[in-house]
Amino acid sequence: MRTIPGVLLISALILASVGIALAQEKDPNASGAASAGSTTGGAVSVPGPIDAQGNMQSGTDAQAGAETDAALTSIRERAKKASSKACAAVQKQLAEISRQIDAEADMKGDVLVAGRVAPEFVMSAEAMTAEKSKFDARLGELTIAHTLIANSRTAVTADQLFTLKHEGMGWGQIAHGLNLRIGELTTAVKSEYNVAAGRAKADGRAAMIHSGTNAAASTKTDVHAGPASAGAASSVGVGVKLGN
Repeated sequence: MRTIPGVLLISALILASVGIALAQEKDPNASGAASAGSTTGGAVSVPGPIDAQGNMQSGTDAQAGAETDAALTSIRERAKKASSKACAAVQKQLAEISRQIDAEADMKGDVLVAGRVAPEFVMSAEAMTAEKSKFDARLGELTIAHTLIANSRTAVTADQLFTLKHEGMGWGQIAHGLNLRIGELTTAVKSEYNVAAGRAKADGRAAMIHSGTNAAASTKTDVHAGPASAGAASSVGVGVKLGN
């Protein structure tokens, strides 16, 4: 009779072992959970600083943002040295050319006009029209912006130029900030207007604007507003007469 308790004990141990085995089959991850938790620490993500929206930036994003800020700061500082009189004259004429491009788009359609001028900037019509809503700008201002980008020796994007524009800078100031001759900007944009209007064929190259470096020492301008006096002191433009 003493053998019965021993048999019962062995049976209980067998049942307990079977229960444990069944539990592991139902949850196959249970046995490896601890080891998995101890082996996932190989790759550590190093967070960067917080951006203006409160989002954590990666180290790469932070570096790119710093480079962008430095580029814009340089443009802003140089733009401050531009002649306000010359910039106002150029801005007036650019506004008229921009209006003419927009009028052409209103008459013929954005897609058609963008299809004419976008190849000058190695863009598709779709890409250029998409920028209208992105930058809250029409084709006239987009044409000015991409003419600047195509001629700038400083690597800039449309995002950066419209950031400056929305800060209150005029296109003449921005051109000066990019070390481009602001008087030539008017001539270049007028050339691109002829393409947008179908008067000239796109050749895949934006109209040229020269660097302002060689003209930096000069304060004599050839940019005139209507019949204003010749050689008025202020900018570094080139033979562009407004109002003619």
